[in-house]
Amino acid sequence: MPFYRAMEKGKDIMNHIALIVDWYGPYSYEKVKKVAVEDFADGLYMTIGKIKYQKTSVALQYVGVSQDLSSRLNNAHHKIHQVTSERKFWLGEIGSVGIPGRKNKVIDIRIDLAEWAHAYFLRLPLNDNKTKHAPDKPVTVLNRWWNVDYETPRVRRPNQKWPDLIEYLGRGLGAKLVW
Repeated sequence: MPFYRAMEKGKDIMNHIALIVDWYGPYSYEKVKKVAVEDFADGLYMTIGKIKYQKTSVALQYVGVSQDLSSRLNNAHHKIHQVTSERKFWLGEIGSVGIPGRKNKVIDIRIDLAEWAHAYFLRLPLNDNKTKHAPDKPVTVLNRWWNVDYETPRVRRPNQKWPDLIEYLGRGLGAKLVW
C-alpha cells in the first residue's frame, strides 16, 4: 500500500520507530551482576537457558528492562530465578537516537518498545504482561550481537530463534521476523 493511501486509511506509519539494540554477552549470573554495575545503567536484559521440566535445547526465556540493571539482576527477581539450567544473560543497549517529545513513561519508550517487540513476537515463556497484545506503536528492531569485550561483533546469533530483525508495521499489518 503506497504511503499516501496508508495515510488515508488512518494507518500510523508516520510514527514508525526504528531501533538498534546492541546486545553484549553471554554472561554468567555472577559476571552479569558485576558488569551491570560497572558498564550499564538502563537497558534490556535477555535470559537464555532452560526452565524446569524443559527437555528441548537451550531457549530464549525472558526479556526485561530496567533503569538500574545492577539492582534488577538479582535472586529476588520474579522470573530469572526460574531459568535453572545453562542460564546465560545478554545485556542490551539502545544504539539509535532518541525520540523527540514529552516523555510519558518512566522507562525510555525505545527500551520499552524493544522489550515489548521481543516479548510479544518471540512469545517468550516467562514474559506475561507484554505477550497479551502487540506493541501500541509500529516498531522495527534491529538486533546486533557483540562479545563481552564490547568491540568484537559475533558472527552468529546467540540462539537460533533470536531474529536479526523484528518489523511490526502496526495493527492489522502483521510482523516480520528475519533471520
